Amino acid sequence: MGANKNSSMALYPDYYSGGGSAHVLPGFVTTPLDAITRRAAAAGMVVVTSPSNNVTLATKVAKMADIVIAVVGTSSSEGFDRTDLNLYDGADDMISAVAAERITIVLMQTPGAVLMPWRDNVLAIMNMFLGGEETGTAWARVLFGDSTPAGKLPIMHPATEADTIKPSATSPIKYSEGLFTSYRNPAFNSSFPFGHGLSYATFEYTVPEVVSQPACDAQVCFKLNVSNTGVHPGAEVVQVYLEFASAGPEIPHRILRGFEKTGIVSPGQSVQVSFGLSKRDLSLYEPGRGRVLQRDARAHIGSSSVDIRHVIELQADGR
Repeated sequence: MGANKNSSMALYPDYYSGGGSAHVLPGFVTTPLDAITRRAAAAGMVVVTSPSNNVTLATKVAKMADIVIAVVGTSSSEGFDRTDLNLYDGADDMISAVAAERITIVLMQTPGAVLMPWRDNVLAIMNMFLGGEETGTAWARVLFGDSTPAGKLPIMHPATEADTIKPSATSPIKYSEGLFTSYRNPAFNSSFPFGHGLSYATFEYTVPEVVSQPACDAQVCFKLNVSNTGVHPGAEVVQVYLEFASAGPEIPHRILRGFEKTGIVSPGQSVQVSFGLSKRDLSLYEPGRGRVLQRDARAHIGSSSVDIRHVIELQADGR
């Protein structure tokens, strides 16, 4: 992972914090190689490396190992757009080559969506969005189970380039897609959907219960219990997507209107998660009228935009 020798180091994006006029160069960076090597040594493991994009060397080193950790990335910056959604430095070819030899785990450091044509050939994929100077420490802790991942994707990773909105080649730019971006566009297929994120824990949701007045101080309230049914502690992010029955064709089928993250939940433990949806949450914008409250809505409650666990009917009281 090297910088462009023809660009200013302060402006050219790196793999830890991006770039741009507000980019701050850290005094030090704990690299993935340093942190993983230290943590592996503590576990009695030996790390062999191929710190380049040389596919031949990477394949040779992979054959010496029991498992491959491929650390790859891409970046972007103010005034420096990516030309495509591929990983840098031929990483796709390297991943495909080593995955053909050994079980492979891919660690990606990215500023946004990327294509993963090799995704069905690797054991696991982790994505960190420019994690800063202790990126390596974070990778090592998650890899060795010292910490349980609990993040959810704030974007959709597209299955192919066809599952994206193409940049405009003309000016002025017309945003003809309207609200139909990411998970809100049924024509797009994802490799990993919006809101997705695995954990070493597993979670089950009870059927949500609508909370009546006066216990509800929002427009509509409901609650549910989340139980850790796995063997590791972890945290879950419960997401609420609203479907408006009276919406026109310009409104997506489901729109994210709320999410709540639990604290760390121990195996066998349950925690209550509550939602209070405001008048704004239950409204849609109409030209000439502003935000209009929708009396009837359907809440899709789940662990991601596609992993929906329960659907309940909601009615706004007009307050």
